[in-house]
Amino acid sequence: MRQSVPRVAPVVAVGAVAAGVALGTGVVAIPCWFHALTGLDCPFCGGSRAIGALLRGDLPAALGYNAFAVLVLLPAAAIAIVLLGRRELGRPIPAWRVLRMALVALGVLAVAWWVVRDLPLSPFAALRV
Repeated sequence: MRQSVPRVAPVVAVGAVAAGVALGTGVVAIPCWFHALTGLDCPFCGGSRAIGALLRGDLPAALGYNAFAVLVLLPAAAIAIVLLGRRELGRPIPAWRVLRMALVALGVLAVAWWVVRDLPLSPFAALRV
């Protein structure tokens, strides 16, 4: 085991708790520059509000703010944290080919969500924040 694990783990834990408290209490509101400039939602618009709603235990509100962030990005972030932890502990991680395919799939999903959520058609207009 590397020596950096004992030093890095508490810093990451404190940072995660601080971010959770800030988002959960609504102290931090991150504006979207893309939305401010174009009036369109980016794939991540409403993401910080969705995470804040999840931290308060309000799943329907979180899905209303940004379903993509809740259903795709949060599990992907959890997987990334697990993979980084495995790497830090010296345990094997999946081959780069598998990770690359997962990243490409995540990118395709993000672009599809971006396009669908900004369509002015009836069922998709409800996805806008």
